[in-house]
Amino acid sequence: MAQADTAPVGERVDWVPCGPFDLECGFVRVPADYRHPEAGSIRVAVNVHRATLPSERIGYLLVNPGGPGESGVELVHYLPLGIFTDEIVSHFDIIGFDPRGVGDSDPAFACGVPGEQLELLATIEEPIETPDEIAAGEAAANLCIESMGPVGALLHSQYVANDMDEIRKALGADQVSYLGFSYGSALGVWYATLFPGSVRAMVLDGADNPVDPASTQQERIDEAIEEVAPIADLLGQALVACDDPLCPIYNEGDPVGYFKQSVTKLDLVNDAVNHPVAGFFGVVSTLYSETTWPDLWQGLFELNERNDPSTLAGFASIQFGPDPTAARFITHVNCLDGWVLYPELDRATLLDDSVVIDTIFEEMFPLLALMDPSFPSACLFYDQFAPDPFYGPLDGGGVPILVIGNHADPFTSFSESEELVTEVLSNGYLLETSHFSHVVYPHNRCINDHIHSVLIDGVYPTERWSLCEREE
Repeated sequence: MAQADTAPVGERVDWVPCGPFDLECGFVRVPADYRHPEAGSIRVAVNVHRATLPSERIGYLLVNPGGPGESGVELVHYLPLGIFTDEIVSHFDIIGFDPRGVGDSDPAFACGVPGEQLELLATIEEPIETPDEIAAGEAAANLCIESMGPVGALLHSQYVANDMDEIRKALGADQVSYLGFSYGSALGVWYATLFPGSVRAMVLDGADNPVDPASTQQERIDEAIEEVAPIADLLGQALVACDDPLCPIYNEGDPVGYFKQSVTKLDLVNDAVNHPVAGFFGVVSTLYSETTWPDLWQGLFELNERNDPSTLAGFASIQFGPDPTAARFITHVNCLDGWVLYPELDRATLLDDSVVIDTIFEEMFPLLALMDPSFPSACLFYDQFAPDPFYGPLDGGGVPILVIGNHADPFTSFSESEELVTEVLSNGYLLETSHFSHVVYPHNRCINDHIHSVLIDGVYPTERWSLCEREE
């Protein structure tokens, strides 16, 4: 595989060879706190896969795989295995980065020692009312600051977007292109909003809308329903798809009934993974792709017939990582982002919302409710150290942005992508499709062609709303 002989002029990263496929790795120093850049710095891990056709190199493409908490460095590490199209690989130096708090970047994420926060939260019974329960919630939240120091409250998306521009500067580039997946779409919106002049071209796949209607409780309830509904719908589809007597949970044509019986044993999954909601995540994690629905059927069968939680426990472990009792990074960042974007939603309001939303959840999503997914969150108590609010608008800064909206995405609904383009972005383009997976690229040729057109040629669709048919 041909590589550029030297780093482009202007790079200020001390690259060293790493891993296979001639990758290079390094670190970029960024301010720990952008309000006080003189107060100290942290390191952000980066790597690069050089354009395979140096003579046709366009520039840098920053990528993010989602999360929050997924490693962009790891994404680029696996890039030569076919997760990006040849057209992109040949034209760009592809830059992966671990957002602050992720992977090899600072700080090492922790909220107390593993199990400590979980133990505090387990003493809380919802609705949270007593002084002891409030004290436990505050202590659980404060473990993050005790473990990481003040930077623990500065891992939110706004600061990651600032870090991205520090990476651009370290690369010596006037502009960079960007391809973000899932939560990476939120990072893209933040980056374009804060640094519109730094963006050459941008594509967001599996796009979520980071700006949700929140001015009234009804709007917040509607948003919560909108986020959960695709998961509930796909669970129903996955169960009904077991329509053959050879399917292990066929149950004489009643796989839904079999599911209801099986989930009474999800405590076995919780015990195997050592987390009180592992069973719920074990089931939900099989819905990411149509190809893993048979794993759901087999996992439910093994659980019900053999008291064997291993299949579902394996899928749950995808969500919790190597130590399920440790605090979850995704929860931490989503919580901080909420306090940044909606500072008017104080603790009392959030407590009241949680009670109402839990009741509605049980009524509207009975199959999900059977899995008892609720567990107290420390997020309600982050008002103790919430970062400064952002008063927006978070609208992409006029940058043209192509958004892939997928009707069959189990975790970022098409309506989220539609709202992002029609109500949030000042210059968005919506590309509509239906593909049973969380993100579409590079598995649909029509989608790929549009992405290549935007990222390589800088050419966006002629219409603000275009369609790509599903491809099997």
